[in-house]
Parts: sequence; C-alpha cells; structure tokens
Amino acid sequence: MTRRGFAAKLNPKFPTDTSAGMYKIAVASNYMFDAVRFDSQRFNWTLKEFDRYSSAFAYGLVESGFKPGDKMMLWMDQNNSAEILVAQMGAAKSGVSVVTFSEKDSCDAFHQTLKDSNAKGLYFSPSTSTEEKATRLTYL
Repeated sequence: MTRRGFAAKLNPKFPTDTSAGMYKIAVASNYMFDAVRFDSQRFNWTLKEFDRYSSAFAYGLVESGFKPGDKMMLWMDQNNSAEILVAQMGAAKSGVSVVTFSEKDSCDAFHQTLKDSNAKGLYFSPSTSTEEKATRLTYL
C-alpha cells in the first residue's frame, strides 16, 4: 500500500536575494513578532503564522499543477487583505506570477485581462457585487 503525502517539490531554501528568501531569514530569527495587522478583518499575524499560511498556499498551487512562470489572476476586495497578502507571498514562494485586477474595473475589462494575461488560475472574492448588480460568482 502506497502512502500519499505532498507530491509537491517546493524548495524550502529560497535564494536570500528573493523576497521569499528574505522572509524566511526574518521568520527564523523573529518568528514571534507581529508581522501585520489587518484592521478591516480585526486580527494580527506573527511572522511564523504568515509564513505558515503563505507556505500552505504555495504548496496548494504546486499541488494544483502550477509551475514556476505560470500566472494566477487575483480579483479580490480590499476587505480581503489577508487573503491577498497570503496569495501574493504564496505565489512568490512557488514561482507563480500574479496578475492583479482592480475591484473597481468593469467585468468586460476583467474578461479582456484574463484573456490577455494567459493566467492559469483565478483567485477571487465570489460574493462581491459587480457593477451590473450581480455577484462575481454569478458573473463567472
């Protein structure tokens, strides 16, 4: 019987001149310090917590078939700042490029951006209303 674990191969030793590498160094020496406060969501994360969540997101991308150089599009609200930050750092850790899309842009512009970017995936806020008064999930 074969046991299944993480099939992903994610390099835990990032080059120190990358943002992911510099963050790993900071986590190793200051893991209990608060790293960020999300006022709209009313919580803080330590360096260690943020590292754990962003690494989980990075592994999820790799497990989903993303490879370094692939693109992922973000269509998130400002109210989801924790999710945005985790997605951006997780993408950096896995080598995936992030294409952002402003929540204030039209749905037609969204379609064009998604097409032009060749993004392999989309991370979005499903219940946010569009300018046509539908939710993003309904629009998609």
